[in-house]
Amino acid sequence: MTYRKVLAGTALAAALAIGFGGAAMAADSVTLRFNQWFPSAHWSQKDGLFPWFEEIAKVTEGRVVVQSSNSPLAPPTRNYQAVVDGIADMAWGPHGYTPGLFPLTELVELPFKTEDAGVSSVAYWRLWEAMLKPTGMQGDVVTLGMHVTAGGNIHMREAPVLSVEDLKAKRLRVPTPVVGRVLAKLGAVPVSGSLNELREMLSRGAVDGTAITDELVVGFKVDKEVHAITQIPGGIYSNSAFIIVNAKIWGEIAPKDQQAILAISGEAISRKMGALWQQNDTEARSMFQQRLGDKYVAAPEALMAGLRTAFAEDEAAIFAKAKELGVDPEAALAFYNQQIQALGGK
Repeated sequence: MTYRKVLAGTALAAALAIGFGGAAMAADSVTLRFNQWFPSAHWSQKDGLFPWFEEIAKVTEGRVVVQSSNSPLAPPTRNYQAVVDGIADMAWGPHGYTPGLFPLTELVELPFKTEDAGVSSVAYWRLWEAMLKPTGMQGDVVTLGMHVTAGGNIHMREAPVLSVEDLKAKRLRVPTPVVGRVLAKLGAVPVSGSLNELREMLSRGAVDGTAITDELVVGFKVDKEVHAITQIPGGIYSNSAFIIVNAKIWGEIAPKDQQAILAISGEAISRKMGALWQQNDTEARSMFQQRLGDKYVAAPEALMAGLRTAFAEDEAAIFAKAKELGVDPEAALAFYNQQIQALGGK
């Protein structure tokens, strides 16, 4: 069964709201309630989303305003659904917090692929428009951005992971279902948990480590709990993230304001969020390298070989699911890689 079949009704409703709601439904002014579940002081908000919100107000001459909630309107695991249901009007967050709901995003979350999150995010947006959106994915909302984070490394409370054997019986907080499945095959014990729970998990020893970007450890102020890092070239994963708006309230925005918002969204905001992630991750890496010295290590080839083997089986399952949903996975990844190369990435 394809996304198109599953979401036919909601996609049609969204299309009607977007395409035909226009003048008849447009309001003089619209306030979009943004689900503020992430720390507002984090650079992704204060340097990324918040300036973009200001741009939205500017290009619509104040007719569309984004208002961040004082407290979360929904937890990260309900972020997407909150927008579908109208509990929030707008949201940003990772697809991985709702395992199994967005299997096509796992194509860009595969390991060893994200050298520059800014470049990869532009490629992702283009892939989204060309091959993922036509399946009906996210057809029940309006998608304004799709981006990836920097590649994740393995952060440990004690010694660095240098071999597959070092993973055995280690409890590791995992950011995506893909990483959880693969680490379990290698003998680790995957533990689910949001970023908001990470500090407690590490400080109390509930986990031995976590797969995460260097920046997020610093950004969530848990870097003092990390004493060893194994850097995975291209990342052991990259998170896929969305920026979405409720379809009904989007239909209340005047068509000219919709177009003005779209002009500063899509590829532009996807690039901005990815590039900021890469910049802050690079800075965090430098800090860690200084502090940890020889406990900040590049993954040895034997470990990389073990990871590649473990991911191969999972990649086959991801490819099979993509085909079920109407996407040729080999063609999708070829397109994604071509876009990265065309943008100067590797």
